[in-house]
Amino acid sequence: MNGCGRVAGVVVGIVALATVSAARAEYAGAPVADGGTLAGKVTFKGAVPAPKTFDFAKFPNPGFCEKTDSDGKGHRVVQEVKVGKDNGLKDVVVYIEGIEKGKPFQFNGTDVKTDGCRFLVQGGPSTFAGVVVKKAEIRVENMDADPTDPKAATGVLHNPHAYEVAGANNSTIFNLPLPEKGQILKKPVILRKKESVFKLECDQHNYMQVYFQPVTNPYYAIVGEDGSFSIDGIPPGTYEVYAWHPTLGKQEVNVTIPAKGQAKADFAFAAK
Repeated sequence: MNGCGRVAGVVVGIVALATVSAARAEYAGAPVADGGTLAGKVTFKGAVPAPKTFDFAKFPNPGFCEKTDSDGKGHRVVQEVKVGKDNGLKDVVVYIEGIEKGKPFQFNGTDVKTDGCRFLVQGGPSTFAGVVVKKAEIRVENMDADPTDPKAATGVLHNPHAYEVAGANNSTIFNLPLPEKGQILKKPVILRKKESVFKLECDQHNYMQVYFQPVTNPYYAIVGEDGSFSIDGIPPGTYEVYAWHPTLGKQEVNVTIPAKGQAKADFAFAAK
């Protein structure tokens, strides 16, 4: 074999190994007879940051939109840090990485609805945070119409603008109009950068924002109203567990899950 042949063979071999490694990294469902549970609570320390306010008059459809989350003085109030009972922090996604095989993962996409000029995440307790799976579908349905306005009687125009957010960098994924009530926008979630998250913002009403943490397996939870969470059916082992909030960032702890037992992981956030 000449030099070119040897080089070609090495390249083919590297590609084959990379393909095998990628295949192994994909999550697979399998019975978990001795699975354990992870439970805990996410809390907030210190003074809660003041909400952001937006002047309805600077955006379209002020008369319709000010019926929701208004301070009664012409402003939309957006509370990004919400604290519940016993300082429980809301809108946090807790997830475990490094699990390649475990309980079935049936993720049918992410659903969002517009309601009163808000983005509402469906199927969970949070209106500000959710989860997505790369290449899976995100669906945004327009539920807003204003019968008192001839221009918005069949639908309040929203313009969902999706971003990949990696640190201070925002890259557009899609940017499309959603003018009619009942209309549904369907797009795949395309995220290319490591450690990035998915953000959805309305270009017509910039105070409409919601964030999504990408997950790769079913071992995640969105915390409840009191900041508590529980994840079951976890294969025994030691893992990195993350707690992510859209504006407060991410924390991680190393946790060992015992066979048929329970482990605990608590997180405490503070204002930046």
